[in-house]
Amino acid sequence: MGINLQLLTLVIVILAFSTLGCGGTVDRELQEDASLSSSEELSGSQESKSSQVDDTKQVNLPLTNAEKRITKKPFGIYITPSNSPISPERFSGYHTGIDYEIFENETNTNVSVYAICGGKILQKKNVSGYGGVVVQEGELEGQSVIVVYGHLKLSSVKKQAGDSLSAGDQLTFLGKAFSSETGGERKHLHLGIRKGTEIDLRGYVQSKSQLEDWIDFAKYY
Repeated sequence: MGINLQLLTLVIVILAFSTLGCGGTVDRELQEDASLSSSEELSGSQESKSSQVDDTKQVNLPLTNAEKRITKKPFGIYITPSNSPISPERFSGYHTGIDYEIFENETNTNVSVYAICGGKILQKKNVSGYGGVVVQEGELEGQSVIVVYGHLKLSSVKKQAGDSLSAGDQLTFLGKAFSSETGGERKHLHLGIRKGTEIDLRGYVQSKSQLEDWIDFAKYY
């Protein structure tokens, strides 16, 4: 009887320790799950923040595949009627901007133009030699700039002077070739960026030293 009681007591003690052990295992599993969940939440939060940083680019390309479109008039090229890649040529001087050309399949399709940086629209009007023009203030790497988008379809510009743009906003479409929308020029985008806050719509200057007042946007991509 005494031996049976001792055995019973031993079994109870063993079961008690076993239960504690299981409980401890469960607790550890719960702690590990909680730790993993917390780690996943933190990772997700970091990915979200990282995505936000990627999505808030300060500089955006003005057209899709922009780098492949600079085939005739890059920044700073000296143009005369005799050496121009465009014929007939109406202008001469050092080119203050970049001309982005259309692809062969875009002659009769809408080609979207996008804001290259954030900032307020200062002017929206027709200008001789350009056709439709939008002038925007902005910043590039901390430098105040005035951005000129030329040869635009103004009727498709939904925003007005005084409205703000963000980098990547669709501004409008390129104007129709050889129409009033492009100032009688081919269908393309002239993008001029002048340092400072003074509006200067000149597409060409007569001395190379004057180009120092403008920025070659191709250096940003």
